[in-house]
Amino acid sequence: MAGKITLTVTTGPKTGTEFVFEEHDTLLLGRKNDCQVCLPEDKLISRHHFILEMNPPDIRICDLGSLHGTYINGQRYGGREKHETPEEGARRKLAQVDLRDGDEIKAGETTLRVRVEATASLLKPRRCLWCRDYINVEAGESGQDDNICATCREMSEQDDSGAFSISLSQQSRPLIEEDINISDYQIIHELGRGGMGIVSLAQHIKDGKQVALKVMHSKVAVDERSRQRFLREMEAIRALHHPNIITFLDSGTQSDVFYFLMEFCEGGNVASLMARRGGRLTLEEAGPILLQTLQGLAFAHKQGFVHRDIKPQNILLRGQEGNWSARLSDLGLAKNFEQAGFSGLTITGENGGSLPFMPREQVTHFKYFKPNSDVWAMGATCYYILTGSFPRNHLDAPNQVDVILQGKVVPIRTRDLRIPKPVAEIIDRSLADKASERYQHAGEMYEVLKKVLST
Repeated sequence: MAGKITLTVTTGPKTGTEFVFEEHDTLLLGRKNDCQVCLPEDKLISRHHFILEMNPPDIRICDLGSLHGTYINGQRYGGREKHETPEEGARRKLAQVDLRDGDEIKAGETTLRVRVEATASLLKPRRCLWCRDYINVEAGESGQDDNICATCREMSEQDDSGAFSISLSQQSRPLIEEDINISDYQIIHELGRGGMGIVSLAQHIKDGKQVALKVMHSKVAVDERSRQRFLREMEAIRALHHPNIITFLDSGTQSDVFYFLMEFCEGGNVASLMARRGGRLTLEEAGPILLQTLQGLAFAHKQGFVHRDIKPQNILLRGQEGNWSARLSDLGLAKNFEQAGFSGLTITGENGGSLPFMPREQVTHFKYFKPNSDVWAMGATCYYILTGSFPRNHLDAPNQVDVILQGKVVPIRTRDLRIPKPVAEIIDRSLADKASERYQHAGEMYEVLKKVLST
């Protein structure tokens, strides 16, 4: 067990209720009936008041633009003016707090006490995602993005969404070579990086074969039981063979670093292709890519796997212009990394661009991710590829979690009337808020889209 978090309600109508978390999960408190702590009679509580994200031993709270704010040990965080709507309050700067053992959370009449238990090996400081130096949490270096040290934050630039981009001087640092050494392979250059890790082009020293090397740094100390569980799960995924799923060649681990050797896709990813095309793809070019991706995902669903992180960056391309062959990448990687406890906090701490492609239930019921949840993410990916816009209006919202909870999906033809109605109906159905109203697996969505595109 990596750790355990216990939340005990000490005052209010739910007094005595306990919530115990031993793996990555979320908990919502509010007046709406989709909240795990539902308090419909408390007028001081907002519809969605706050969200807690737990990945033992880490726990973070985020106020969701509540009217009266959230109190941590008597100090108020968040809240909005009385004249502001919840949506207007959500545009304020995020009110997020990392919690510790013994903290008390108060909202309206309800108080929760936090108890955190962790093995000693998990209490060492985190390592910076960029420079790999240890982060001095006690000295206050931990913040909204608690996986970047103070030095790197000073050398980076912050964009309008609150995400950090590393400076050119930082990019030149040989991060991978410092952390990992894979025999028989030479690293050529970096291909890209994101919230899940760094991808580089590597070449076999003897035969010259080029491969993609993905390196993922655990954001907590790695215990041996969790390491072995993660590697077993990835071996099962490695055994999946399909023309539209990226081929895993090898994997391994060194200390708190995990690496994966995969087939190299010379066409890059779909997000890069969109950028080359001015921000979106035509239906003529996107159609074959989307159908092939759905074929790969349908195969995974039939074998009992879910992806959990579908987005344009995770659709890779082989071949050449006009004749692309799509490969679904990172299948199960996010899910297994999270379940092993290595991912840190991914809902309240997400910077990798996955939030706009998350179905609502990935926030409200984090652990219970099903094939029809992948369908929502696939629908959001189709939507974005064809319009250059997200299904929900994420761009001007600093509190993107609240957008997922409150925001409505904009029908795709509202964005672009040129999209044929039959295609629009398929995408809009895949993005239904109720999971039961969507296609229930990727194979179902593939069949209807194939029929429409072939007529």
